[in-house]
Amino acid sequence: MSAVYRVRQFLWAAGAWVRAEEVEAAVLDRYLPPPAVELFQAMPRYDQRHALTVFRALQKQGRTEPELLAAALLHDVGKGVPQGRGLRLWHRVAAVLLHAVWPGSLEQLAQDKPGSWRQPFFVQQHHAVLGAELAQQVGCSPITVDLVRRHEDLPEPTDNPLLAALQAADSKN
Repeated sequence: MSAVYRVRQFLWAAGAWVRAEEVEAAVLDRYLPPPAVELFQAMPRYDQRHALTVFRALQKQGRTEPELLAAALLHDVGKGVPQGRGLRLWHRVAAVLLHAVWPGSLEQLAQDKPGSWRQPFFVQQHHAVLGAELAQQVGCSPITVDLVRRHEDLPEPTDNPLLAALQAADSKN
């Protein structure tokens, strides 16, 4: 992702506010098992906003696959929910800036040590896998879990069309 895109995403996140009417229970209940609804609701508001934007973008494209739409709602759950390991907004800003001025630095800084200042960088680098583990634990389908796990992978021509749709909607929103 470009630096301009990341700055735009930060500004969107900084101003995000998900109102109760935007998170319609019927939408969440239709696409997520009850424990996954709780997982979605535990996400920071800016992650909820982003997830709903990706979800709606897919719907506007005519996408109706339940696994894809569930993945849209949970694709970034690994950033903010893992038991106290979540990224704060300032960690995300630092990660974007580090990536822009020192490519490869996040891999060097990332360590999965609870309480360490390096752990948020680990979460940033591994949020897709962390999110997939959470999605699996709350009963999401194997397809949804796989989409969450792979949503940050580099696209390949042979990739699943559902993954390509999720990645495209995510990168635009």
